[in-house]
Amino acid sequence: MSKRMLINYLLLVLIIILTWIGVKYPITEDQKINRNAITTLHAKNITDIKIETADGTIVLQKQGLSWMLQSPVNWFADNIAAERLTTLASLEPQSKLPREQIDLSTLGLRIPKAVVTLNNKSIYFGDTNRIGNRRYIMVDPNVYLASDIHYIFISEGLSGLLDKRLLPSQLELKELQFAGFKLHKKDSGWSSGNPDDSAENVERLLKNWQHKQARIKPYDKSLTPLHKIKAVLQNAQQIDFFVLSISPEIIIARPDLNIQYHFADNHYYDLFSLKRPDGTVNE
Repeated sequence: MSKRMLINYLLLVLIIILTWIGVKYPITEDQKINRNAITTLHAKNITDIKIETADGTIVLQKQGLSWMLQSPVNWFADNIAAERLTTLASLEPQSKLPREQIDLSTLGLRIPKAVVTLNNKSIYFGDTNRIGNRRYIMVDPNVYLASDIHYIFISEGLSGLLDKRLLPSQLELKELQFAGFKLHKKDSGWSSGNPDDSAENVERLLKNWQHKQARIKPYDKSLTPLHKIKAVLQNAQQIDFFVLSISPEIIIARPDLNIQYHFADNHYYDLFSLKRPDGTVNE
């Protein structure tokens, strides 16, 4: 056998072996590493997020398919906002330099604007670059210049990361008490106790509290509550809501979370009544 034929034969054998390995042990999507990204983390594998700013520390943890806030409050997180933060791991920069070659104070990284830790990987946010809406980001041992598309979610703080629903559907509700009536759960479904209230209206009002999304802002303690609405869970835990305003917008506060939910005032009958003035059901 000539030397050339032997080489070709060995190459053929190598190709067959590599093909077999590729079929036997395929590379999954999670195993692919974007070598241009600022980290080698995969967004799907991120289960813990910590955000540190001058305003405080926020901790999120993934539980199953949902994100939960662990600190400074224990409540449901906005899944979309949390998942957007995980994409920080695969951010592709426009340029990078070793941190030892840069004066970090000139880029706002000596005292960073924020530190986001994904699992155990810390990412430091510095100043913005004046050209092209880019920000200086540091992930040891490098400093990167990348598109400034994540800091907006960080700067919103707790209000931007909380679930925007009043009573997320994951909660096991037992009773919802309004100023003039209450809804309670029975084996056959939900009821107001009033035979004139249809089951459809009851379910629709409850659904609005579980699914309508609000704008969230910090709790304004200077506002005087108009009345209280109480939710009772199956484990006997109680959640108090305080209605602070009806017009020009509806404001419902959660003092225990130090936040308030804002809805347009045309949602009054969707959130507080089983019937509209014309007798139609809530939408």
